[in-house]
Amino acid sequence: MRLNLKYTAIKVDEIEQSKKLPIENCIADTTVGNLALFIQKGLVNDSGSVGVSRAQALTAIDEYLAENDKDELVMDIMEALINGGFLSREVDLTKVRELKAKRQAQLMAELDDQ
Repeated sequence: MRLNLKYTAIKVDEIEQSKKLPIENCIADTTVGNLALFIQKGLVNDSGSVGVSRAQALTAIDEYLAENDKDELVMDIMEALINGGFLSREVDLTKVRELKAKRQAQLMAELDDQ
């Protein structure tokens, strides 16, 4: 499952005003409440407009986590922020995802050896 996320200056400003931090620092907080704020502000709803209620955001997180993990959710949010120009376009999330998969494989191999 992929979330259809889009961030605009208005939505990023709302997040920054809510957290009293620049967006780069906001994304570092990976609590469910903060992730819900990002989903609430950036999820494209069924009618095509950006933004959903907190309850809808939490439901979307539950549905997403049924197939993925929280790290993937954070990376999807970061990807949407990068695409919107709000985080550095030099961040290569493909490489980050590859590194995560490689580390997971190493961990599983170590566990299998024991």
